[in-house]
Amino acid sequence: MPIFTPATCRLRAKTHSTRLYRSQEWCQQLTSDDNDGKLAELEREKFNVAVLDGTFISKCLYLIPHRLRIPWISYTDVIDPLLVRVPWFPSFVPSALYPLSEQMTFAERLKNTAAFFILLFLLPMQFPDPGHEAMDKFRRYGYFNSLDELASKSALWFLTKDNVLDYPRPMMPNMVDIGGLTARRSTGKLPPDIKSFIDGAKKGVILMTFGSMISSIPAHMAEKFSVAFGRLDGYRAIWKLNNSGNVLELPDNVMISPWLPQNDILAHPSVKLFITHSGNNGQYEAIYHAVPMIGFPLLADQYYNAKRLDHKGYGMSMDLHDFTADQLLDNIHKILGDKSYKERVAKASQIFRSQAQSPVERATFWIEHVCRFGGDHLRSAGNDLPLYSFLMLDVLAFVLIILHILVYLLYRLLKVIVNKCCGHRHRASDNKRNKSD
Repeated sequence: MPIFTPATCRLRAKTHSTRLYRSQEWCQQLTSDDNDGKLAELEREKFNVAVLDGTFISKCLYLIPHRLRIPWISYTDVIDPLLVRVPWFPSFVPSALYPLSEQMTFAERLKNTAAFFILLFLLPMQFPDPGHEAMDKFRRYGYFNSLDELASKSALWFLTKDNVLDYPRPMMPNMVDIGGLTARRSTGKLPPDIKSFIDGAKKGVILMTFGSMISSIPAHMAEKFSVAFGRLDGYRAIWKLNNSGNVLELPDNVMISPWLPQNDILAHPSVKLFITHSGNNGQYEAIYHAVPMIGFPLLADQYYNAKRLDHKGYGMSMDLHDFTADQLLDNIHKILGDKSYKERVAKASQIFRSQAQSPVERATFWIEHVCRFGGDHLRSAGNDLPLYSFLMLDVLAFVLIILHILVYLLYRLLKVIVNKCCGHRHRASDNKRNKSD
């Protein structure tokens, strides 16, 4: 794997976790005069490239590399295909707003088309660009019309996708799939208490975690999981849970912890099932280690992610707000008893691991590529076309106008011909009458 050194590329990574309602707040902070000194300090660091959160709620971040006059790479779960100029049509590319697959009925395509316009037009309107005064401070370093224009100038788009879990779709040269960045081989070292608990399971272990953001769930929901786990014969359950203040009676075959080494546990051969909130990273880690899943989506794109489990046959999805302990137990037994789930996810694991580069190696290669060569050679001419030209609306309008003119001229010609023919007939009939008289 390439190593970043001063001789190749200097890179600073920073993770931002910002709620939707605060996006405008930190955008205002970024464009305030108080941050001029910090941006000047960053400029003195002489960075070669910036990697940014490319979602529309974070588009103010594009002002930073523009100010530093360095290329930038967008890293995102969801893209605007019109902004990137990639032909992702709602007829076969499902939106992240709905739990749809690539194979949609007519009604689902209608819904997906509506989601397409919501995601592209209505949601971004809730996060407008800063005012002219704030934008003008950054236009001194190179003119631009809008933040969307800056986003469209991304040297690369890193997408958290991979065809083994997501769906095939058209890609442009400046788009790179790096889904599964956190999936990796296990260190083989587990905390002693966890290792002892897993090794003591007769038939296997079920791992349940709802990610780093969800550490507790309502007591009545936790009770359902506890009851279902307690009725598993020969299996044990490891559960990431921190329900402080809520007394929950746990069966002997259940272990809870406020933190778990998720990737290393999934790598253990005794783990037979992963119950997840359907976060993107967790799903890829389960695919990497060939573990079937049950998804309980909670928010945002997790419903879309959970649908992938049903469609690909890597597991199934359930409704966290509408399920019973019996239903959960039946689905657990179904996945554990039906070998096809394990076979499909094991094949997916082999496909995922057989790629020439791992997601980390692929991301590293392309970051260094941009550092050395820039990204202009990866951009298609479509990126520089206005939207109406990219969608060929001007050509379509021209063709329709020409057709309209041709139809009109043909109509006028036919009308003249008909009038002449009728005129000849009338004159001939008049001549016959005159002769008969």
